[in-house]
Amino acid sequence: MLFFAARDTADAYLADGLTEDLTSLLGSVARVQVKSPGVVRRAQRAAPDNAPAIARALGVRYLVDGNVRRVGTRIRVSTRLLNGATAVAAWGDVFDRTPDELLALPSVIAREVAMRVGGPAPSSETGLGTLRTRSPAAYDHYLRGNFLLALRSPDGTARALAEYREAERLDSGFAAAIGRAAYAHAIARGNYYRLPDAPIESLAVRGLVVADRALRRDSTSSDAWMARGYLLAFAYPRTMEGSVEAFQRSIALDPKNAEAHHQYGAILSWLGRDSEADREQHLALALDPGRAITFVDLAAWTHVRDSALAVALTDSAVALDPASAFARRWRALARLRWGDVPGAREDAELANRLQPGDMVMESVLATVLAHAGDSARARALIVHWPGRTDHWLIMAALVAVGDTAAALDRLERASPVPYLWAALRRPEFDALHGNPRYERLLAALRPAGAGGP
Repeated sequence: MLFFAARDTADAYLADGLTEDLTSLLGSVARVQVKSPGVVRRAQRAAPDNAPAIARALGVRYLVDGNVRRVGTRIRVSTRLLNGATAVAAWGDVFDRTPDELLALPSVIAREVAMRVGGPAPSSETGLGTLRTRSPAAYDHYLRGNFLLALRSPDGTARALAEYREAERLDSGFAAAIGRAAYAHAIARGNYYRLPDAPIESLAVRGLVVADRALRRDSTSSDAWMARGYLLAFAYPRTMEGSVEAFQRSIALDPKNAEAHHQYGAILSWLGRDSEADREQHLALALDPGRAITFVDLAAWTHVRDSALAVALTDSAVALDPASAFARRWRALARLRWGDVPGAREDAELANRLQPGDMVMESVLATVLAHAGDSARARALIVHWPGRTDHWLIMAALVAVGDTAAALDRLERASPVPYLWAALRRPEFDALHGNPRYERLLAALRPAGAGGP
């Protein structure tokens, strides 16, 4: 299932949404195996517009492609089923639909494809899954939200949440949209993104309310269980009570949910269960090799003490997403640990240009500058930060410039977060080993059930 193209970037969310729905629907058909979106995206990037090369890379007999464009007030979707070896169309059609009619189109296309690739022809809508909503307008807002949430940015996350809320307003039973709204809260909390109507500290509790509402609508929603698992870790950071079980439920419901495997791996790494975390992250990559964020997490948490491997992992992340400030900041720290100070500085400077004014990005740059001998500029970056800032990378910058007392003061005042124990075991805090205040903090923050020393 290739990613549909959009003639106008304003319709990219529609093209991605149709692709996602068709992938899900065809994946539910017996005897039809569908490659994961991440694998497909990588193959398309490697051989654009070369159907036989893409088919060989994916190891498939057939490809489905298509494009979306607006014609007046209608939406035209052109789609083809291609023989992978010859690129000859085995079937194709053009569908002109009003926006209100677009909701049912994925089932129509999936049925046509399934009949031609050897799968049994579904006799009803239920043979290809159920419609997520009966409201075309709610569906449109849901697709817009998915597109925005995938940006993994502060603005994108806030705008995605607004779209999901509007989808729920239009259809209060739209469980998929409510589940994604819960996950938007989780993404915001985990990344310190500010949402317009809630302080960061309240996001876990608010998100859990939304996740529970989604599960009341549909208790089989893998995304809602995933969101619940992640939010429980932040709601109960000392114990992460219920988080592991929620992720296990999410994955049992949808073993192909790469995001669930990824976030479960994050929780396990915060618990010091590195071998289990490594397994989950690699399962996520097997399902979706294009996940830059998973390469980052492997480097940042699971393999942080293996400097060469951490650099190689972050190299992969940057290759997949060169414009990601997030990937650049983590490669800066990996390069610094490896001894490549110029390379670390290059990445840290670029991360700050990509996301200017962000204290977390500035803290990484300050850490690198301190190790590069430019302590004056490092301190100049630190001096304007607010007195109460909880992110561990800011404390790491204080340690790097030699202000360990201030770092420990802030750590002792910080609101608990589930990854703080794991963060304090990173190399940035090695200088504090043996310090009684640090050792007391480490013991107090160790989560129940944590592995490792």
